[in-house]
Amino acid sequence: MAPRAGNDEHASVLYGFHAVTEALQSPSRVIERLWLAKLDGRFFPLTCLAKERHIPFSVESRDRLDRLAGDRHHQGVVASVAAKQYLDGEELLDDVEQRKVPTLLVVLDQIQDPHNLGAIARSVDAAGGHGIVIPKHRAVGLTAGVAKASAGALEHVPIARVANTGKFVEQCQKRHITTIALDAESKTTYVDVDLTEPVALVFGSEGEGIRPLVLKKCDAHVKIPMLGKINSLNVSVAVAVMLFEVARQRARKR
Repeated sequence: MAPRAGNDEHASVLYGFHAVTEALQSPSRVIERLWLAKLDGRFFPLTCLAKERHIPFSVESRDRLDRLAGDRHHQGVVASVAAKQYLDGEELLDDVEQRKVPTLLVVLDQIQDPHNLGAIARSVDAAGGHGIVIPKHRAVGLTAGVAKASAGALEHVPIARVANTGKFVEQCQKRHITTIALDAESKTTYVDVDLTEPVALVFGSEGEGIRPLVLKKCDAHVKIPMLGKINSLNVSVAVAVMLFEVARQRARKR
């Protein structure tokens, strides 16, 4: 996905084979036009989906696709799409309360790398998570790199954007969702807490971690033990580790 508007809030151009395929298969996604490198081979399923949805498409040169995507790594597929809408925090919480399984949210405090956010969205989808929460300021939005790195997961993972991460943590607590922060200074490891009940996992930025005011509000702090010379994981890897511990515990309980 590549943003063609002047900000990172929304993107009106989507690119990459998997990302565009997921968008074409999503009834809620409005696609205005499709541009392809070819009309045969692996692109044939895309043209079939476009015909079913009455979406115009055409063959374009590599240079033209590069310009449309704003990126050379489009895999020969570019689509013009309506913006993906953010939820607000309360909307996301209302949505998860309707589910018959315990809530699993990921709250990101000022993550700025688009590839990390995209990878996190992919892990949330894979582990059966119910949404991601990001702050409005000093954090990456739904940019080109995010959608590309998510490999289509953004089509399935609700994204809420909030003005104040600390207040969202408090909103979770009011709804009996336990907030658990990843904190390298904690004495408790992530496998030593009960993750089978409704939880919101809170992670900090790549360089600074969770801001102190947000960290203080969380119900519990846990760490992922580091056994080597490096004292931390990339945030997208840390999110995946914790998400699949949630999935493991819940599967065992069932």
